[in-house]
Amino acid sequence: MAETLQLTREQVDSALRAGSTIDALIGRLTYDEDFAKRLADDPRNTMEKAGLAFDKEGMDSLMVVDPQRFDGACEALFNLVDAEFLYKVAAPSCDPV
Repeated sequence: MAETLQLTREQVDSALRAGSTIDALIGRLTYDEDFAKRLADDPRNTMEKAGLAFDKEGMDSLMVVDPQRFDGACEALFNLVDAEFLYKVAAPSCDPV
């Protein structure tokens, strides 16, 4: 028997925002070379200045709400950025990068 997934409205909204953010980031990387260079050098500040932000809860919600969208977006994103991107974005701000 299939298990019923119970999500709050906040989790669904958070997943939708995360999906929109990752889609916007991928889209911008495909046409804005200057943005891509800035993102490679300083991902956190570049994303913040562009109004793009990831949060753990949103990504977690997206993985639950729409795992295929999450997987596809991650694959597309990682084809456009270098291998250090995730570390630079996820590392605490006090860590040297």
